[in-house]
Amino acid sequence: NNAVPAGAFKTVEEVAGAANARTAMRSMTANEPVLNDKLSGAGGKTNLSGTLTPGMRAVSVRSDEVNGVGGFVLPGDRVDILLTRSVGSGAAATTVTQVLAEDSLVLGIDQSSDQEANKPAVAKSVTVEVTPDQAQTISLAHSVGSISLSLRQISDKEALARKATTVADLG
Repeated sequence: NNAVPAGAFKTVEEVAGAANARTAMRSMTANEPVLNDKLSGAGGKTNLSGTLTPGMRAVSVRSDEVNGVGGFVLPGDRVDILLTRSVGSGAAATTVTQVLAEDSLVLGIDQSSDQEANKPAVAKSVTVEVTPDQAQTISLAHSVGSISLSLRQISDKEALARKATTVADLG
């Protein structure tokens, strides 16, 4: 049937068979196609790695009420990840904010990946989905400056025009 999306399970046994028992990780409605990204790994084990887009990585960033957008970032939101740090020395020293990753999917807040969560909460960490190179950059960035998140409007997919901002850019 052409109406069935690619990757959808076609039988109950594929989802709930003894060797494949899985758990729903996201809410589903009646008659909705059951896709792999809505289920846990085989055997009913809920795991974050099973929800990652192929080739992507999950990385956590420290968060507080300011860096985490006042606690308004929730699983399923999309964010830009920014690093503010000092560069240069002496009279040439300045502060710069640079973009580490754009339009990154928020996978979880602290230890919750519940996309049905709807109450803002100040988190100690925010886990995001990024490329392997971005994960490496974010890991290094923790040791050289302050990482902050910028919450995107839900339909905003535009690339950021400016990748770095310096104190001089403030005017």
